[in-house]
Amino acid sequence: MKLALYSVITREISGFLPTLIRITLTPFSWVYRILVTAHQWLYDHGLLRQNRLPCPVISVGNIVAGGTGKTPATIWIAKTLQQAGIRAAILLRGYGRQSGPSVAFVSGGTDSIIPVTASGDEAAMTAIELPGVPVLVGKDRYTAGLQAIRSCDVQAIILDDGFQHRKLARDLEILTVDATQPFGTGKLLPAGTLRQPTSALSRADVILLTRTDLIESSHQARESVESVAPGISIVESCHHPIQLYQLGSDEKFELQCLKDKRLLAVCGIGNPNAFAETLRQYEPQHLELLAFPDHHQYRPADLEQILYRATEMAATIIITTQKDEQRLCHLFAHEHTAPKFEGLRFYVLGIELVITEGQEQLTQRLMECVEAV
Repeated sequence: MKLALYSVITREISGFLPTLIRITLTPFSWVYRILVTAHQWLYDHGLLRQNRLPCPVISVGNIVAGGTGKTPATIWIAKTLQQAGIRAAILLRGYGRQSGPSVAFVSGGTDSIIPVTASGDEAAMTAIELPGVPVLVGKDRYTAGLQAIRSCDVQAIILDDGFQHRKLARDLEILTVDATQPFGTGKLLPAGTLRQPTSALSRADVILLTRTDLIESSHQARESVESVAPGISIVESCHHPIQLYQLGSDEKFELQCLKDKRLLAVCGIGNPNAFAETLRQYEPQHLELLAFPDHHQYRPADLEQILYRATEMAATIIITTQKDEQRLCHLFAHEHTAPKFEGLRFYVLGIELVITEGQEQLTQRLMECVEAV
C-alpha cells in the first residue's frame, strides 16, 4: 500500500484514478503546510524551547521524503571527525525498529550489541560501517546524546535525519539534496514528497548535493538550490560503489562481474531508481528492479516473490543494498526457504560517499564547529 501510494504521488503511475487521488490529497498538503510553518515559526521565535547538549551537535537531514543520501553523508562526516582524532557519536531515531528500550546503544564503539529488529536498518548499517564510533537510537535525541556523553565521553554528536528534529539545538546544519530530483515532486506531503517547503533550505549552513554522477551536469541542480537558498555553501558528492560481496558473508567479488549478467535488483530504500541507475553503469545484459517500501521488514512471502521474479527473468545475480542486508540476513537466518536460493548468487553492493567538489570547505566547517563550542 505504501509503495503504491508513493508511486501515485511521484507520478510513476498515471491515469484517471491516480490523478483523482493526487487531487484529493492536495487539501491535506495545504493543512500540512500550515502546521509545519507554524511549528518552525514557534522555534524561530523562541516560543518552543530547544535543549542544548554540552558538546557540538552536527545535524544531517533533508526536506524530501525518501532517500537523499543522509546516512552515507553521516558516515562520511563521522569518519572525517574520527580521522581528526575527535570522538563523535551518532544518534538516529531508529526508524523501523520493532522492539527495545526508548534509547538504546546499537554499538558502544566496538561490535554491534543489539539485533536489527531493535535498532532499525540504518542504525545497524551505520554501526557496522563505523567501528569505534558509538551509535544510539531513540526518539528523544537529547536523552540519547546525554547517554552517549556520559558513557562514551564523546566530544561531538551527529544527528542522522535531524533537520525536522528542532527540539535539540545544533551548531551545524547540513542538508542533503538529491541532484537527480532536488525538490522531489515539488509538492508537500501527502500529495507530494516534500517534508517541508523549499524555503526551509535557507536554514541550512551547508547544502550537500548527492548523486551528481547520475546527471549530465550539476549546474541545473545548483541553480535550483541557489534560487531558494542564496548564499548557502553548496558541496557536491556522489555515491561511489566500492565493493560487492556475498549476502551474509565476507566473500568479495569484482564489480566488473556484473557486466553482461542478468540482474534482479532488490531493495527497500527511499530512492530505488537511483540504485538501479548505479547498477546500469556496470552494463548488465538485463536489469529488473523489485522495489519494496522504504525500511521494509522482509517476510517469508517476500523471499518467495524475490525467488519467483528471479526465476521468471532468468536472473543469474540478485543484488541488494547495505541498508537491506541486515533485514534480509535476519530473515534468511530463520527461514527454511533460504536454501531455495542455492545456485543463485545473492550479492550486496557497498557504496561510500565521495565529495567531488568542496571537500576542503566542508571539512573546514566541521572542524570550526567542533573547535568553536
